[in-house]
Amino acid sequence: MHKVIPEIAEGVRGGTGSVTAHKLLDLFPGSAIKSVGVVRLEPGASVGDHSHQNEEDFYYCISGTGVVVDNGSEHPFTPGTLQITRSGESQAIRNTSETELVFLGALIATQEI
Repeated sequence: MHKVIPEIAEGVRGGTGSVTAHKLLDLFPGSAIKSVGVVRLEPGASVGDHSHQNEEDFYYCISGTGVVVDNGSEHPFTPGTLQITRSGESQAIRNTSETELVFLGALIATQEI
């Protein structure tokens, strides 16, 4: 059995507010999977704009509403939405609702590390 201990951070990648990450998997040996977790953004919180190199980042919205910024273009982020950021691209996300925004995030390597 694996106990998931939440990690709380402020100002993630230049964003605002509190972000809580429940890492389900981190650096799985021999796999392209770098991490998988459930992320919670408080109302008004955000993860700042950042890019990925030699990895892809996947966000899947579970609950709440927000905006995801994909290479500078804003898109609604609502339950059932999947956001994929490819190597060399940029992303940001912010909670625009009055309730918590919850999403599944996965970071996958795209080449040998």
